[in-house]
Amino acid sequence: MLPAGIGEKLMWGLIILLAGGYLAGTWLNRQHSKAHGAWLQAGLKALGGKPTWKWVGTMSSGAQVAIPDAAKPFRQVQITYLLLTRELLPLWGVELLRGKGDMLVIRADLRAKPEREFEVLPLQGALRRKLDRSSPMPWDWHAGPAGLGIATQGPDSQPLVDAVMAFLDRYGEHVQRLSLRQRAPHLILFARLTGLKQAPAADFLRAVQGLVSAGQARSQT
Repeated sequence: MLPAGIGEKLMWGLIILLAGGYLAGTWLNRQHSKAHGAWLQAGLKALGGKPTWKWVGTMSSGAQVAIPDAAKPFRQVQITYLLLTRELLPLWGVELLRGKGDMLVIRADLRAKPEREFEVLPLQGALRRKLDRSSPMPWDWHAGPAGLGIATQGPDSQPLVDAVMAFLDRYGEHVQRLSLRQRAPHLILFARLTGLKQAPAADFLRAVQGLVSAGQARSQT
């Protein structure tokens, strides 16, 4: 057993380490939050409407912007960015080991349901198996970049696949999940923010609009 003096010193050392880590992590997350918000704000004109902002809990956790009157083809858009738990060093370490990063989440309702649906997710793994099991119609899978798969249904889907593939060629390394579907929310996108921010937010959001337009194009059959 450790002498009481050494044990007490270790305890205080741990407390100081955690407290210092919390303060440093909070400061770091606030800087990331400001940078993410500025990047996103610069691109919101591409979506039209009148955005309203709010924090997700606190500034160091993330923020959410809602656009209830977005420009066509959207009816309303909600964009959230969520930050890693940098305030708690053990949790931050676990998140990094799991390959996590600051996350951008887009959910949008369209003014008209898309004619076509598609899913983008890891080509191999449990998520694909779950999607295949839950669908009454079989999905046609196409290999995309960054280990992603593009799933479509029905004939004459190649133009849609081509549009999604072009999007993934540019942004695929940051995308974790992307769905265009006929039930609300019609569009769902999860993407890692860190690398994504190397491109202007307006370009990214316009590219997302292009995917919606491709999904709304009527089949030629």
